[in-house]
Amino acid sequence: MAETLVIIEAPGKRASLKDVLWRAGMRGFEVEATAGHIAGNPARLSPLGITSSFRETSYAIREDRIATCERIREAAQNTTGRIVLATDDDQEGDVIARDVWRLVIAPEDRSRVVRVRLRALSPSEVHAAFDEALPFDPLSAAKGDARRVLDRLVGALSSSEGAVGRVQGSLLLALAQQKPVVGVATYTATAEDGGEPWIAQRPVFAGDDTPEPAMLDVHLSVGSSVESTVGARPLNYGEIVLLSSVETGAEVADVSRAMQDLYERGQMTYPRSMAQAISVDAARRLDVIARMNGAAFDAERFTAVRAHGLQVEHGHEAPNPATFEVPLNRAAELLSLPEHVLVLVARNLVDCGVRCTLEQPALRDLQRLPDELAGLPWHRKTEAGLRLYPVVVPEAGFKPWTQEQSLLHLMHKNGLGRPSTLVEHVNKFASRGLVNEDFELTAKGRDWSANVGQLFQHRNLAKMVEDYLGTHREPAALMVAEMVEKFGIPVVTDDGMPLVQEHEYGQENEI
Repeated sequence: MAETLVIIEAPGKRASLKDVLWRAGMRGFEVEATAGHIAGNPARLSPLGITSSFRETSYAIREDRIATCERIREAAQNTTGRIVLATDDDQEGDVIARDVWRLVIAPEDRSRVVRVRLRALSPSEVHAAFDEALPFDPLSAAKGDARRVLDRLVGALSSSEGAVGRVQGSLLLALAQQKPVVGVATYTATAEDGGEPWIAQRPVFAGDDTPEPAMLDVHLSVGSSVESTVGARPLNYGEIVLLSSVETGAEVADVSRAMQDLYERGQMTYPRSMAQAISVDAARRLDVIARMNGAAFDAERFTAVRAHGLQVEHGHEAPNPATFEVPLNRAAELLSLPEHVLVLVARNLVDCGVRCTLEQPALRDLQRLPDELAGLPWHRKTEAGLRLYPVVVPEAGFKPWTQEQSLLHLMHKNGLGRPSTLVEHVNKFASRGLVNEDFELTAKGRDWSANVGQLFQHRNLAKMVEDYLGTHREPAALMVAEMVEKFGIPVVTDDGMPLVQEHEYGQENEI
């Protein structure tokens, strides 16, 4: 019989957490996993299961999670000490923790429940997180609940005129108003001093002419230089998925799955993070990884380190290697997709601590270039630190993106979707036939866009909701009521106005 029960989300992370707990000197722990959300609403939207006071009536444990919940309930009853809800430190994790507390843990055992926010799987951070455990606060799930209820209400507006979803609809409106990036054009110019060539890149938007490969017949000299680092900053989840997909040719969904696989195997920290700084422990681990692989990493120049024990509601660090075994110098063709993603992440982080001189060309030389090229961000990096892995210098030419890559970039640019659902939204939208290969709206896309535009008043409803939830913390029903009124959403409920007729399109439930 264990003294303490720890409940997490990912089954694949159980062994990693047990190992970290042991290395942190913590004994008597049993670890169980929920395998994601344990509860939800029915997939169909009629009946809606939401009252006119914006309370759910059909939210319950999912059929495929009943056995898991019984196992967790039994483990909790057999535990003599604390029951620790250590689900992911984000709004989805808060909802899962609350569902376990309310729907799984027996009422007589709830007084022993505490919430622990694991922000990194390192002994010191895990130890600190358990020391800072607090009694469970049911209101912590209010934001996730409010989003779920509002999205179900918005989904119920679907009709024969088109499906309606908060994120998908906002993405469709964005595409009706903006041209997405469909690739990157790279230009190079010869260096007058005989060194590495000068490079400039620009995004190419849908509808633009495809640029021809451009190795410019002009010599550029150094105009100014500053001390810098090869890498600019750590990458967040969306950037890693996009860059890994572009570099490897893998689909964005496959990259996302590779990151989750690395996380569950204990090789990467929490992947779905939009943070751009890493923990103190991760920075120390990065220093070791760099030195093991022969990179001249300067820890003094790596400034993207967040304060130890940072007290914020959701404090994930940027994704980074959770293991020292990173094949940093291995050739790309010898790497599996998960290894390739891990190496890309690690190299970027190491590069943020490798010194270089960042040079810009002389203005007189730029004036000899065509006007459309003179204003590009021409630069050259001269490294002052050694790296054994190959330095990838972009070649002149045009690198096209897939439709999924372009959609992912557009969503990121417009603040659409959350890391947990970003890739799912990309694939769902791409499968609906709302735009053609050139991102022009199809007839179906124009009809749906007109419908959504009228309902959303041509606003980015997805970002408006996220901005609101970022600054409010009240009971879910109160927040939903305020958003419905504030944003003018024409919702319908089971005991309010009659529901619209359900069509095949009315299955949009974005959580």
